[in-house]
Parts: sequence; structure tokens; C-alpha cells
Amino acid sequence: MNIVLTGLRGSGKSTIGKLLSQSLNWKFIDLDDEIEKHENKKISEIVSEYGWEYFRKKEKEITKKLTNTDKTVIATGGGTIIDPENEKSLKKNGRIIYLYEKPDICANRILNDPNRPPLTNLETVSEEIKQLYKERNIHYCQSAFMIFERTDNPEKDCKRIIASVLQKTQ
Repeated sequence: MNIVLTGLRGSGKSTIGKLLSQSLNWKFIDLDDEIEKHENKKISEIVSEYGWEYFRKKEKEITKKLTNTDKTVIATGGGTIIDPENEKSLKKNGRIIYLYEKPDICANRILNDPNRPPLTNLETVSEEIKQLYKERNIHYCQSAFMIFERTDNPEKDCKRIIASVLQKTQ
């Protein structure tokens, strides 16, 4: 089994994922990092040069390859799970956990990150995150094995996720 983390950009998927993998002694894969390695470019460069459609195509290719992993914590990109094929691939050998975080908190976390290109034409990061939340929340909820509400303490969240996953799988 794998643990697959999904949620808005800035919800803490990579941070929590690294902590979970260390606690469980499992492998950690950040899907966005894998795309960057594969393309030998930052996401912002990929999107700037080739567009979001190309990025999503590469995301789908790499997601399919992850179906053969085991005992891995996978941090997806915020839009990965929206694609039904990606969701199906990730559920083959994984439990999807939706890391719910308030959109305003997510926006503040990514506000000045140059490697997070805009996904919409909205003027502010806050407007964009709120719009993405409206569009994606239903997908996150429907795909989730578990919905986990974040706190401001990643270590505590990690312990609670492990306890919840173990309880739900027994």
C-alpha cells in the first residue's frame, strides 16, 4: 500500500509527505519533483515553454508509473487527482488522503514562491486559490479514503494521519 496526499497547492502535501515517509520508513515521491527531474526543468519553465496541457500529459505519464510502487508516500500536485485516469492509477495501490487546508492559508504559503506559476488569469494568489478550491474540493472529497483537516503543526498532523490510517485499515 501507498499513501497518496492530495489537496490544494500550499496545503502541505510535500511537508507532511516527507514527515510521513520518515516516520514510516517508507520512500517519498513528490510528483512535481519527479516531473521536474524527467523534464530537467522547473515547473514554471515547463509551463512557460510548453503550457499546462503538456505539463498535465507528463504528470499523467509519471502517475501511471507510480502504480507499481509500494510503501511509498506520494505527494501529488494540486490538480493531479482531478484527472480520472490519475485517480484510478493512484488508487490501484494507494490510499488517498485529502489534506484539507483553508484556502487563505494555502495562498499565504505560496504567495512568494517563484516556482508556482499561476494556474488562472485571476489577479491575486488568494483569488486563484479560492477559485481552485471551488472547482476541486468535490474531487478531493470524492476521491479520498480519508479527509484530514490540517493544523499548524506538521509533526502532530503526521502522527494523527498515521494513527487514522492504521485504524481505518484494520
